Amino acid sequence: MIAQAPFPIRLIFPPQGHFTQPYLALPCLKAFLLANGYGDVGLIDASIEAYDRFLTPEYLRFAAERVARRLSLERFDPARPLPFEEQEAFRAAAESAVAAPALIASIEAAKATVRGPDFYDTERYVPAIRTLYHGLRLVSAAWFPTQLTPHNFSMGYANDRSADVLAATLDREQNPFIEHFETTLLPRLLAERPRLVGLSIIYGSQLIPALTLGRLIKQHLPDCHVTAGGGFLAYIGKKLLAVPRFAECLDSIIFYEGEAPLLALAQALERGEPLGQIGSLGWFDRAHPGLPGELNPLGHPIKLDDAPIPDFDGLPFEKYFSPRIVLPYDINRGCYYGECAFCTLPTVIGPGYRTRSAKHIVSQVLALKQRYGASEFNFITDCMPPGMIKDLPQELIDRQANIRWWCDARVEPKAYDLEGARRLYRAGCRKLLFGFETATPRLLKLMQKGQSLKSTLEVARNCAQAGISVTFYAMVGFPTETREEARATLDFLIQNRDVVREVSLQTFHIDEVAKTYREAESFGIQVLSDPGADLQLYHDYVAAQGMTQAEAAEMFEEMMAGLRAHLPIFSGDNLYYFMQKSHYFLHLARDITPDEFVAACGRRSERRRIAVQGPGSRQRLSALAPREGIFLQRLAHSYNAVARTLAHPLARAIRPDFLTGRFVEGARRAAIESLPAVPVSEVYLAYARGGFAEFVELTPDGKRTLEALSAAGSLGALLAAHGPLSAQAEARLFEFAAKLFQLGLLTEGAARPTLQPQH
Repeated sequence: MIAQAPFPIRLIFPPQGHFTQPYLALPCLKAFLLANGYGDVGLIDASIEAYDRFLTPEYLRFAAERVARRLSLERFDPARPLPFEEQEAFRAAAESAVAAPALIASIEAAKATVRGPDFYDTERYVPAIRTLYHGLRLVSAAWFPTQLTPHNFSMGYANDRSADVLAATLDREQNPFIEHFETTLLPRLLAERPRLVGLSIIYGSQLIPALTLGRLIKQHLPDCHVTAGGGFLAYIGKKLLAVPRFAECLDSIIFYEGEAPLLALAQALERGEPLGQIGSLGWFDRAHPGLPGELNPLGHPIKLDDAPIPDFDGLPFEKYFSPRIVLPYDINRGCYYGECAFCTLPTVIGPGYRTRSAKHIVSQVLALKQRYGASEFNFITDCMPPGMIKDLPQELIDRQANIRWWCDARVEPKAYDLEGARRLYRAGCRKLLFGFETATPRLLKLMQKGQSLKSTLEVARNCAQAGISVTFYAMVGFPTETREEARATLDFLIQNRDVVREVSLQTFHIDEVAKTYREAESFGIQVLSDPGADLQLYHDYVAAQGMTQAEAAEMFEEMMAGLRAHLPIFSGDNLYYFMQKSHYFLHLARDITPDEFVAACGRRSERRRIAVQGPGSRQRLSALAPREGIFLQRLAHSYNAVARTLAHPLARAIRPDFLTGRFVEGARRAAIESLPAVPVSEVYLAYARGGFAEFVELTPDGKRTLEALSAAGSLGALLAAHGPLSAQAEARLFEFAAKLFQLGLLTEGAARPTLQPQH
């Protein structure tokens, strides 16, 4: 089909998605539309554009001013204990008050570090990435109780209630994307006047921002058709269609794979034809507002080998927070196994399982490499099929692709023998992520994983021996799991930390698509539904045996503490490498071995510690001095006590769940009744410019000591000026200095520092 007249189409990836690499769905859709005659198809990654704008001096200055108006420290009574219900706001206000000037001054340098060659220097990378995180905490405080992180977006509204979601799209006090879209994206769309806009909603964290944008487009461009698709809508799209008011934000929803229905939608709109015959499309009838949407029968997906090469043109590669772009590419769709009792992806990704041929994959990857200068790839797959484990690597080797790549995988002992693992490494594979889940054979059988603990470890060892970094997906709280079984999983992971470099741990959630929901009684659970949650996907449940949901949440914290104590990549702020998608992989892509990287993480952790006693300790300690640009803020309540309270499982349950976006019923009431107020106490919060330190609480004596160190220039100079101290006093001073060094406020051999009190 050749379009006869201009028909502008814009495909938009809304906030919030991860900020390290582009996403694949829209480049695939763009390429398909171009191949079928639509020449004016533009890509907009509104997520990375939002992160890039929010993390600028200008926006952080705006955020700080907004915090001062909405969340000033003066609103918290310094003469009475701080009740639990005020503690989250207090922490946000305190952090913003002390850190805003430092963040405004440091944010551009931090972005340059993460995007440039200094990325590979751990002593520069960690402070830079911490600065980005803290910048987003300042942005979040400006829109409190909203939280925006590199991994999530949530507001004071539940994702599983239509009234909440719709209200959130209109809330100018909490929703930062109304101002953002009106300032940046909407003027661009008004100038380009697209006839069709497609929104890709992969994650629940995108739902409110996407609908906010859809509402604005429909208000200002009434002739434009707004459609949405993506993995999250495959779960809840039918529920959205059942609520007529969502027509205020969307005209239609595409279910499952988007190429064929999006093309058919564009053709129907261009020709003025009705939408009722478009397969896999749900739609609101503009001629009859106030009615629920219609859902057409499913259509047929395209053949993958017929799909054109993804087209990433127009995406701002320079804005992603990585020194090199890791391009995503899907080698198959669906899951060839599809039996795991907890998994939903085979159901919602689309009908059937399909894969590309190895020759086709390599041809397209080489074309992408040549077009975009990319040598690093994220192969998108739920699990690589056994035959492909041999065919694809061999094709990459034979055609001298010279790329580096990573992907998810399934435990297949025959395919991942040592010879197969070495072939994968020669083909450029540097990281594989396996669904391990648990070390308990009973639970593996109940999960229908179809794998044994022995075979899983064998596959992991073969990959590690070949030089491939291994990540295990693990789960805590699967129905009937006991605390002892969860601890056995933790022990297994720790014992095999020479093989398993990373662990992606999650608590079990039950959703409406998985077998654990459909056959709940066979798993010993009773599903609890919330009649008021009309968009509900995830459900609470009661287990006949094993851990409760609350106990599983507590065990999650225990397991994470164990992993952080024993896995070097999880230790201290080395965890940032795990938390940023692709960042650890980019080191591996330079042919740094997992052992070398783990050793570097260990050395960095060791450098953060100074022994108070032992050879050379006194000399190192004497050289310590405060960093340049430390900011201090006086507080009437302990920041550390507030942080400890907010880390309690009861307090954590108040925030929308990271995965589900839903609020736990009764959680706020339980926390208010159980968690204590923080008493009045004089403390000082310290923060160092450049992201070298976390937020550090000081007592008045600690603050005076830090000021004395600043005036003297170093610990050695302070001791020389003060004169002899008792052995006990000197030991306490050395311990204090060593602690501040570990926390990042002191450094070795720094220039004469300055302290800048905020209050």
